[in-house]
Amino acid sequence: MKIIPFILLLFFSAISCNFTTKKHSSEKENSIISKIKHKTNTSETDTLWVSQNDTAVFKRKEEMITRPCSYPELQTFYELINPINEAYYFIYNNKQQLVTEGKYTNEYIYEGQTYKRGDFYNVKSYSYKSNGNLKSIHYMEDGRNHKTELFDRKKRLTEIIFYDRKTGDRTKVEIYDKGVLEETHIYTRFDDYYTVKANK
Repeated sequence: MKIIPFILLLFFSAISCNFTTKKHSSEKENSIISKIKHKTNTSETDTLWVSQNDTAVFKRKEEMITRPCSYPELQTFYELINPINEAYYFIYNNKQQLVTEGKYTNEYIYEGQTYKRGDFYNVKSYSYKSNGNLKSIHYMEDGRNHKTELFDRKKRLTEIIFYDRKTGDRTKVEIYDKGVLEETHIYTRFDDYYTVKANK
């Protein structure tokens, strides 16, 4: 009869060990990578490497987004807690992928107008495919859309879309074949363009 308690002890030990391993694995996967490099002189900028799962740096929010002709969709947003003015941020998601890179400023002056809302006015945003490969890089300059670079599965350029800073409309699209410029579409109106072939 002493065998049954021994078997039960082994069983619970195995479960406990398995749970500890999974917990450790989960903690490792969601490890916080936040760190700061302070400027050493006035010409340098504080640089921060931060993770969206660091609750000391980000507040996570979930909101239902509704768009015309589509079902409501739950989206997750990350709000910086006590952002550092004039610091250059590298922001990573929970998969350790770089998602945002840029300088945070409390206010910004563009064409004589002062914007007093703290934000990333000059920033690069990265998006990824389901396999983890880079999908696109979106650039904003002076708080306005500048261009979007698209990549294939071998991380080669396929397109670069350029935008008018005031209207947000496309001005031109460069088309690449295996990373080499093939042709450029120059837009004259919203959907009208002419094509210029690249010199090869």
